Amino acid sequence: MKVLFICSGNRGISPQIQDQAVSLNNKGIELKIFPIIGKGVWGYLKNIPQLRKQIVAFNPDIIHSHYSFCGIIAALSSKLPIVTTLMGSDVYKSQLYALIDKFFAYYIWNKTIVQSNNMKDKIGKNVYIIPNGINLDIFKPLDRYECIKQLGLDVNVKHILFVSSSNPQRTEKNLPLALEAINTCSRSDIKLQILSNIQHNEMPLHLNAASLLLLTSKWEGSPVVVKEAMACNIPVVATKVGDIEYLFENTEGYYYTDSDADKLAEKINYVLNNDIKPNGRQRIIDLKLDSESVANKLIQLYQEVLSK
Repeated sequence: MKVLFICSGNRGISPQIQDQAVSLNNKGIELKIFPIIGKGVWGYLKNIPQLRKQIVAFNPDIIHSHYSFCGIIAALSSKLPIVTTLMGSDVYKSQLYALIDKFFAYYIWNKTIVQSNNMKDKIGKNVYIIPNGINLDIFKPLDRYECIKQLGLDVNVKHILFVSSSNPQRTEKNLPLALEAINTCSRSDIKLQILSNIQHNEMPLHLNAASLLLLTSKWEGSPVVVKEAMACNIPVVATKVGDIEYLFENTEGYYYTDSDADKLAEKINYVLNNDIKPNGRQRIIDLKLDSESVANKLIQLYQEVLSK
C-alpha cells in the first residue's frame, strides 16, 4: 500500500507526524510526506500544482492529510480516497472552522480521524477516534537527578514543566493560569519551567527532570505532551480538556480539575507532598496508545477505505 501524507511544513514536519510515518513504514507501508509551505488560504492554495505533480509521480493508493486545511487542499488536488486527521485547534478554534470540518467530513473526505470523544461530538458522522501514538523507545523513564544535572538545572528545587511546542503565549495554552496556580501553591521549593521550541529528541530529558507536568490549556485534542509524560512515568496535573479524563481515569499520579488556580494548586501540592510512584507508562500500553498500536489502527482504516 502507498500512502501520501500531507501536512504543514512551515515550521518543519511535526515530530508526531514523522513518528507516525516511521511506524507505518515499519509495518510495510510505502509512504511519502508532502509538506505544505505557506500561510493563510492563498498560501495553501499555491501548493496545489506541486501537490498534483507529487500525486502523479508517487501514485499513492490513499492520501492522509493532517489538519483540516491540508484535507481541503487534498480534496482540491485529487479524486483519490482521502483520510483527514483533525488535531484539535482546527475544531475548537472557531465555530466556522468546526462547520467547515463537519461539511468535509460528511461529504468530501472518505474518513475523518479525531483525537477524542469531544471532537467526535462536534463533527459527528464518518468520524473515528485514533489519538496520536507515543514512541515508547524514545519516551521512557530516566534518572531524574541525572537529567537535572545534564540540563544544568537547580537540584534543590522541584521543577514544574509547562510545555508549548511553539509559543507559550498562545491563548489556548493559558500560561497566566499556570503562573497563578504556581503562585497559589505558596512554596519556595518549586519553579515553573516554561518550555517551547525544543528539539523533540530533547523532550525525554526535560520531562524526566520534572517533578510534574502542568497543563492548563483551554482546549486540546489529545495532548501529546501529556502522553509523553505518562510514558516517562512523570506525574501530570491538568485542566479537564480533550481526552484527559479518558487518559487518566483513576491512575495514581495523574489528576485533572477545573480551570481554577486554587484547585490546580491543591493537586500540585498533593503530588509534591506525597511519595507517589505513578505508572502512566502502563496506562499508555493498556490503552494501546503506543506508536505501533496506532499504526495498526491506521492500516485497518486505510484498508476499510480502499475496500469500498
